[in-house]
Amino acid sequence: MISSLFKKLFLLSTTTMLLTLLIVASFAKINSEQNQTKSELDTIIDLQLRVDLLRSQLWVFLQFGDQSSLKQVEYAQAELATQLTAYGEQGARFDNLQRMNQSLQALLTQEKQLYDRDVASEEGINAFGLLHSRYNMIVQNMTEELAHVHQVVVDRSASNLSNVMKSAAAWLIVCSLLVSFIAWLILLRFKSDAESVKEAIVALAKGNLEAKVDTASMDSEFKGIAFFFNQMTISLRESTVTKHELEEEVKRQTMQLEKKHEQLIFLSEHDPLTGLYNRRAFDKSLENAIVKANRTKCKLAILFIDLDDFKVVNDTYGHDAGDTILVNVANRLSNAIRQSDFVGRLGGDEFVICLDLLNNFDILPQKVEQIMQAICEPIGFNGRELSISASIGVSHFPDSTRNKEVLLSMADEAMYRSKHVKGPSCYDGETMQCQSSISDVVELAQVRKHPS
Repeated sequence: MISSLFKKLFLLSTTTMLLTLLIVASFAKINSEQNQTKSELDTIIDLQLRVDLLRSQLWVFLQFGDQSSLKQVEYAQAELATQLTAYGEQGARFDNLQRMNQSLQALLTQEKQLYDRDVASEEGINAFGLLHSRYNMIVQNMTEELAHVHQVVVDRSASNLSNVMKSAAAWLIVCSLLVSFIAWLILLRFKSDAESVKEAIVALAKGNLEAKVDTASMDSEFKGIAFFFNQMTISLRESTVTKHELEEEVKRQTMQLEKKHEQLIFLSEHDPLTGLYNRRAFDKSLENAIVKANRTKCKLAILFIDLDDFKVVNDTYGHDAGDTILVNVANRLSNAIRQSDFVGRLGGDEFVICLDLLNNFDILPQKVEQIMQAICEPIGFNGRELSISASIGVSHFPDSTRNKEVLLSMADEAMYRSKHVKGPSCYDGETMQCQSSISDVVELAQVRKHPS
């Protein structure tokens, strides 16, 4: 089985060419046969005309019996002999006619001898009559012989043409069937191979990167195309992101962006070290708390906290120790307040707490004491226990003021008065103990409604 489209087309074109050559050869042979038949028929007609001429001259001679008529008969007989000789040299077979013409020539010779002797006797008359009868017989035989030759030529021509036609028809049928078979074979295989390639291309166009062309029963030309297509799909699978992968990547990138967005929002509102509200976020939350307090007729308190001698810790133990203290203090402050309260770091070692949704301020001394105790708990750092003290100033809303900035300022001033009353730092050697009296801090934390 031929597995190449080129070879099939070459075989088809070769067969078609042979079919064309066969048709041309058949028509050429038919034409040659017709020309040969025509030539032979023309020869027979020419001889028939000469025989008819000879018959006419004989009839004239028999009517008049003169010397001139006899010469005309001899002339007609000589021309017939010449033509028979010429046609014989060309291959025509008129042997019987030549013999008949020779017999006629012999009779004419006898006729001439009798005519020269002027035979008038009864015997002479009988001789003339016999010759004349022989003339008629020979001419009649010539005519019949030409008719026979004519029929032979016609029959032979018909037989030859029939053989040529049958042979040509047989070869034409065989070549036509072969051409048709090859054409259908090419058509069916081409259609099958093209459909396979088309289906693979359509599947690839729909996003199926697993599309593949089966080359098991393909022609070599389509196998080459299918091979490059399969290589292309492999390259696409290796280099192209699928829809699912793209969706997953978009989802992952979106989650990362959302996470980073949340981180940016958190960092924009929170202190990067402690995670507490920064100054801007605390001011915004305090403003909302004041609006809510005005609407609900509740109270709120601001606790301004400053760690005592925090610089000494940084200078003595390094900034890592200071950061550890700040982080621990921030966690303790967050744990010491309610969910409705909030705490922020204003910078350095300064913290501020808003006690929100208070009905009164009776709980403040207890809350300040709780916060102070939480701050003064020892903090572990590199195998050491660090203790820290703090100064706390308190302001009240709306008793002290209704202005947010004034409220923070009053708490800050109260904190500085508390720090001034307590005196210098309460650090003693490597183990730091809180030497401040809680009662003193609470007492000093109760600031007046209006600063002096």
